Amino acid sequence: MNPQQTTTAHSLYALYETLPTEVQKSFLEELVQKKHSEIKALAFPGSSSNEKRNTVILGVMEDAFSIPDNFDEPLSEDIINEFYTDKL
Repeated sequence: MNPQQTTTAHSLYALYETLPTEVQKSFLEELVQKKHSEIKALAFPGSSSNEKRNTVILGVMEDAFSIPDNFDEPLSEDIINEFYTDKL
């Protein structure tokens, strides 16, 4: 960014700061709506919209393990005291 662009950007931000909160909010909403891809590119350089996303397969671990029926019951004093020991 050259010095003139920096000055212009700073002036625009100073103007933005003088706007009422509701106007600032509306401006940001419209900016995000209309310039989403540019904002994303600036915020996350190197990421691409064509980038492969991790696929979540629901139910893949079904029946692989079970949660005991007493999972939500309070722990015994012995187990609780283990959290407060000096031994590592």
